Amino acid sequence: MDTLSSAILVFLVSAAFVIAAGIGLARFGDELAEATGWGKLWVGTLLVGIATSLPEVAVNVSAVWLDDNPGLALGNVFGANMINVFVIGVVALVFGVPNLFGNQGRDTELLILTGLGLVALALGFGAFGDVKVLGPTSVGGLLIGALYVYGMRRVYLAGRAAGGDAGDGGERPSARNAWIGFLASAAVVIFAGRYLASSADAIAQASGISASFIGVLLVSIVTTLPEGSVTIAASLRRSYGIAMGNVYGSCAFNITIIFIADFFHTRGPLLREMQAAHFAAAIAAFALMGMGYLVFKSFQSRALAPLRALAPAIPVVYIGALYAVYVLAQG
Repeated sequence: MDTLSSAILVFLVSAAFVIAAGIGLARFGDELAEATGWGKLWVGTLLVGIATSLPEVAVNVSAVWLDDNPGLALGNVFGANMINVFVIGVVALVFGVPNLFGNQGRDTELLILTGLGLVALALGFGAFGDVKVLGPTSVGGLLIGALYVYGMRRVYLAGRAAGGDAGDGGERPSARNAWIGFLASAAVVIFAGRYLASSADAIAQASGISASFIGVLLVSIVTTLPEGSVTIAASLRRSYGIAMGNVYGSCAFNITIIFIADFFHTRGPLLREMQAAHFAAAIAAFALMGMGYLVFKSFQSRALAPLRALAPAIPVVYIGALYAVYVLAQG
């Protein structure tokens, strides 16, 4: 079996484990959330959003630490955000744009704005340079981490002020069993994520396709499948707060992975490794997330109602942006 075939086989097997474990994380994370009685958006943002983003964490740390491939890591971060908004756009068209983007509160708005701010920070430090401080971390990484914590606190306080959603008052699942399942799923994601990153790098080298584009397309699609499955499942249950929290919470956390991966990248700040394809993916992610924000705002004011027409444009913009990333990555 040649190198490319072997790499594809390893990629497919590790991808299957990542997907299965990611779905397990979403399930057990949801059970843990029920046991706490937290509000639906906060559940989707913190517990489920971070849980389904663990594949991105595993892949990105492996890419910069074990495989010395920062292009793959950065491509995965921005590509995952592009796909997340693409998924919410498609789901909104299937289940109804008002159901997904309507009836959302101030906490949802703060969550989306936090995600946009994080992408803007990454773009700024990628364009104008970043420097290492305090050992392995960087100025850009520290500010990204700080903004994430600040933004999540604002989201939590806004949700509490609005009354939250403590659940239906029924019997709650066992927190002990949920924690066991959650931690076991996390272990599988971390283990399989290492092989997912290395095999994706091998595919890029053997096929001649840029690692940046492999990260934006191939790896990011696989690592965001857990988010996609949660978004669809939550929408089927009409838990639209969990769906929105999962997507935009994952978008915010994905950028924060840069702060985490920075500790494992020994050649300098990770954001200094951004190339043209990464900038295109980051701008596309910001634009897609911004389109989602405008659709959200269209339900807050009648004057902005025409902006609802942006919802069906989200999948179209994603496909166009993906082509632009591919062209730049091959240049």
